Amino acid sequence: MTYSIDTLLIDGLRVPSDNGDVLTVVNPATGEAFATAPSASRRDTAAAVAAARRAFEQGPWPRLSPAERGDLLRRLGQAMDRRREELIDLVVKEGGFARAVADRVHLQSSVDFLADLSGRLLPALAFRTPLNPHAGISMTGRPQTTQGMVVREPVGVASLITPFNAALPLTVHKLGWALAAGCTTVVKPSPETPLQVLFLADLIEEAGFPAGVVNIITGDLAASVEMTTNPGVDIVSFTGSDAVGRKIMAQAAPTLKKVVLELGGKSANIVFADADLDRAALEVMGNIVSNAGQGCLLLTRTLVEESVHDELVGKVISLLKTVTVGDPADPATVMGPLISAGARDRVEKMIRQGVAEGATLAYGGGRPAGLERGFFLEPTLFTDVDNSMSIARTEFFGPVNTVIRFRDDTEAVRIANDSDFGLNAGIFTQDFERAYAVAAQIRSGMVNINASWGINPDAPFGGYKQSGIGREGGAYGIAEFLEEKFVSWPVGRL
Repeated sequence: MTYSIDTLLIDGLRVPSDNGDVLTVVNPATGEAFATAPSASRRDTAAAVAAARRAFEQGPWPRLSPAERGDLLRRLGQAMDRRREELIDLVVKEGGFARAVADRVHLQSSVDFLADLSGRLLPALAFRTPLNPHAGISMTGRPQTTQGMVVREPVGVASLITPFNAALPLTVHKLGWALAAGCTTVVKPSPETPLQVLFLADLIEEAGFPAGVVNIITGDLAASVEMTTNPGVDIVSFTGSDAVGRKIMAQAAPTLKKVVLELGGKSANIVFADADLDRAALEVMGNIVSNAGQGCLLLTRTLVEESVHDELVGKVISLLKTVTVGDPADPATVMGPLISAGARDRVEKMIRQGVAEGATLAYGGGRPAGLERGFFLEPTLFTDVDNSMSIARTEFFGPVNTVIRFRDDTEAVRIANDSDFGLNAGIFTQDFERAYAVAAQIRSGMVNINASWGINPDAPFGGYKQSGIGREGGAYGIAEFLEEKFVSWPVGRL
């Protein structure tokens, strides 16, 4: 398979970047460059925004029926399924994900999402809602009964910016919600994982989308800034770090663009003494090794009731000893590498800081033996952690978990909420009433009982506090790309 892709998708045409700059794509399992992709300039990005603007104002897309838009989304999913082996190969080689994860979590979830969006969610969405007649007073002071309609219309041109840790599914989901609403789009993936998204350009063309409805650019900071400041953009949807999210809000503010931000997490996992400790330990292990810890919704603070602290930690360590770290293309691999040398350096620095702060390095913390190439790190567990330590407050975005003791429900809730973030949470107990009562007190966009995260296509996804603004998922995801207009008229008169 040829990996390098040398063109962007702008206004239905495959074009090179205007300055000839390229991104070098590195395989995180080997540390070696294996492909290139174009690096779009601000001029390229402005051209993509202009194309999306024309497609929105003059093209057919916003004026198609939901069924017609859904049909094209369904075709995109089918095209992805036909090319699944090529896409899986790219996810493994470019993102460093284990092949089984690339297949089920990245590719198949994207295909299933488009099928559900086009077959169930979009047809059920009410784009027009009539309001009953209501008696009131007119501007002249005379009694008047009015009725009307709430009309939901697309926001306009959407900038969609996605991260490296789920380049394919997050791009497909953001595209799906925006396109279902009738928006036109400019898409930009992380510069570390451009190929998966550029590959979609072929499938967009194959599915038959009108020119300018989907524009795909790849690049770095210059392209991102143009996407968030260009006055032709109406909404920015971004998934990534809270630091970048704050910059995007500032860049969008002068033109008052709508922003949807799905940002970082430092999510708490509360394990009570009556929990199924084997199940809880398995979940803790999974939150360390899944995507090598590179996931915003992972439960990275494990809060354990004192009486079962040592038992749970022992079970987690026993499980971590069975984890195979290595080549993500090998079916035996459980955990692959971090995305880059810089990412690994940052996590290693935080591990050293945790030791300096007085936490106990209970397991891992180094580089695996025999894996000199690539950006691998051992799964790592800290104990004797106080919630005031930097390792309990800063997102690692790596395979590290911190264990914090608590005495009772009140202390558990206090520690869980003592965070700048509020994306996800877990509660492990066999007492459902207790679990639900604690869940009601957690300041987080998602709370899962006896699980790390819930999978429900109709559920909202998003966070409190610095974990973001807005919601994704199901009809909530589509709603972020819609404006609501009220059209009224006097009863019996036009």
